Amino acid sequence: MQTEAIPKVHLSVDETIRIGLVGCGNRGTGACRESLLTPGPVRLVAMADLFPERIETALKNLSKYEELRPKIDVPPERRFTGFDAVHRLLAAEVDLVLLATPPYFRPAHYAAAIRAGKHVFMEKPCCIDAPGYQSLLQTNQEAQRRRLSVVVGLQRRHQPSYLEAIEKIHQGALGQVYLIRTYFNMPGGGRAGWIKPPEMPELEYQIRHWGVFVWLCGDFLVEQATHQIDVANWVLGQTPLRVQGTGGRQVRIGPGNGDVWDHHFLEFEYANGVRLICQARQQPGTWTHVSETVHGDRGQLTLGTGPWGYGKLTPRELRTKRLINPYQREHDDLMASIRGQGPYRCEGDYGATSSMTAVMGRMASYIGQMITWQDAIQSEERLGPAQCTWQTPPPTLPNAHGIYPCALPGLKPS
Repeated sequence: MQTEAIPKVHLSVDETIRIGLVGCGNRGTGACRESLLTPGPVRLVAMADLFPERIETALKNLSKYEELRPKIDVPPERRFTGFDAVHRLLAAEVDLVLLATPPYFRPAHYAAAIRAGKHVFMEKPCCIDAPGYQSLLQTNQEAQRRRLSVVVGLQRRHQPSYLEAIEKIHQGALGQVYLIRTYFNMPGGGRAGWIKPPEMPELEYQIRHWGVFVWLCGDFLVEQATHQIDVANWVLGQTPLRVQGTGGRQVRIGPGNGDVWDHHFLEFEYANGVRLICQARQQPGTWTHVSETVHGDRGQLTLGTGPWGYGKLTPRELRTKRLINPYQREHDDLMASIRGQGPYRCEGDYGATSSMTAVMGRMASYIGQMITWQDAIQSEERLGPAQCTWQTPPPTLPNAHGIYPCALPGLKPS
């Protein structure tokens, strides 16, 4: 990430930053709220989603906040739906695009936004396979060439407690780091158990319940544990050399569970023999724990606990207690970069590599083999279709009992 301040670019004449939201579910609505709460003049002027009711619900939820209502100006003609909605939104007069669709779409949407000269906030993970990763690398180069600001939703990179602790580690507070342990163990997730209504097309069902389909989310390991894997890459300043691991489906069985696994246990090896032990689970009734602990020859340090790195505090409680909310801060930092009032931020590089590191872990556990970084990034396996329309057949289909085939290590890779 480049850190020098730069002149403000790509702004409207009155310096209002015009925002376009792509992906109007809960995550997109939250990102939009935080974007509208940033200092300086901002306005939501366009929205895009596959499903029109998602746009209406997002507008309704955003309008609940009195301080946001004057900043919302999205008439019907700037509410875009369908697979081409993102391109119609990019043709509108927007300065900043918030990308919060299912991760499968991220590389293509990011590339289109940068080609259109827009600043970007994009949620993690940024890719779900190696072809998507390679696309991200090319787009990152173009974003930097055009001096466009890009922030990725790995909010720990904007969280003061993490920034301060990792700076101390880099200065030698723990001595030589030899081990990192991360956990993202949760009781459930991914909208599991939602049975497809008989009248709903298969593709629509899968996209509406994207969190349980590998081609849309990358597996819950990629969708959630990218946060912890990013912290490890950040601490060590590198990507791993190789990874091996295990996992599977024990409780995520029956119709409504897609094809993602419900547990993973991975061992990443970095240079000089440093290991990352990464555990991720979505199983009701099991030990719920989220944390990152760094071990060095002079001591150890737990960087954060809980899904948001603040123990039991939630983002809502952080706002209520007026504490520093990293979800808000990442948007504040992005706006400062766009306006030339703070360091220039183009975070696509670590967004891509940390997402790909998680993908690499999934690849290894799915086949039950050791995989190197080079093997992973050179893979030509594409999980989803090159392009998607309502006529595109989904890459996975259920059997007569509504069960989708899933990865079987040593037998079926994906």
